[in-house]
Amino acid sequence: MNTGDIVIVSFPFTNLVSYKARPAVVIAETPDEYKDTLVSLITSVVPPRLNSLQIRLPYDKTNNLKVNSVIKVYRIATIKNNKIIAVIGKLNEEQLKEFKDKFKSLVAIKECNKYE
Repeated sequence: MNTGDIVIVSFPFTNLVSYKARPAVVIAETPDEYKDTLVSLITSVVPPRLNSLQIRLPYDKTNNLKVNSVIKVYRIATIKNNKIIAVIGKLNEEQLKEFKDKFKSLVAIKECNKYE
């Protein structure tokens, strides 16, 4: 898998007890013996106004999403590869660049709640 691939994963809820199959964008594979995958959540709930760390993602033949969606760059999980159900598509070049730029800005935030 590559950065920008869109996968269907068993994404954990924040309580870490329940999971839901949903799309996510691959960030990277962990550089250890476990080779887990870091992902950012994709949601079909599109708010009227996006915050600075969300990306509007219209469905198309490249990403293979069913509906217009939003990447929540900050909603990150480390997933065991056996929790990845399928690779369904990928971000296009422009979306991949935007995803990487927003991810860089996420890790550059010095204080909580600094994004709008």
